[in-house]
Amino acid sequence: MEPTGKRDSDAYSKKMTQSKDELTELQDELNNLIVRFVLRALRIYQSTRPEPLRVNEIALLVRNEIKNVLTDLNDQTNTDNIAKMAKEAWAKEAWAKENKP
Repeated sequence: MEPTGKRDSDAYSKKMTQSKDELTELQDELNNLIVRFVLRALRIYQSTRPEPLRVNEIALLVRNEIKNVLTDLNDQTNTDNIAKMAKEAWAKEAWAKENKP
């Protein structure tokens, strides 16, 4: 799609529909990554005590770890770093598209 000065809403709608599967896949990847954070927290907490974690303790730890992950993601330093990385990735993607044989 070449820049024409105006947006092509039909092309945009089509692209959004096509990218639904990609969004679902990315959400699954994010959920799996958060599960890894939670499991790490559970292992650390469990290592400090001899008795197994109780169900309510696990639920509390899960909620707290998700909150901690989201807080870390929203930290300005982290968002600046993510923005920088995204900008670099976008530039590489655009360059690759322009130089595609």
